[in-house]
Amino acid sequence: MAQSKGNDAVSLSDLNAGGFLVLESKRVETVKEVQNLLLDTFEQFNRQQLARGKREMEFASEFAGKITSARSVPDVMNAYQNWVSKRMAFYMEDGQKLFEDSQRVLNTTMKLLSIGKESPNT
Repeated sequence: MAQSKGNDAVSLSDLNAGGFLVLESKRVETVKEVQNLLLDTFEQFNRQQLARGKREMEFASEFAGKITSARSVPDVMNAYQNWVSKRMAFYMEDGQKLFEDSQRVLNTTMKLLSIGKESPNT
């Protein structure tokens, strides 16, 4: 009984001499590699978030020190203006990092999803 070769169909001749096992072991290795990439990406993201939190605490402490040491309304306004400027820079940096991290996760996930769609003849 012959099988027609479609995207998911595998003929018996494709399975000779352990071809199936070689193909599946390659897929498993690729999946493992992609999962490691995702894990590395999430670990890097966590490290960035911890560093960002530390920077945020230092920035808040610095701002509080400037406000408490201010001797006049212009000093307070200057400290506040400086704080707002740095906050905006932080927000822009956060947005850029979020975009880059999301893109990296999306690309890695797409690679993982494409593994299941590979033709058995590749």
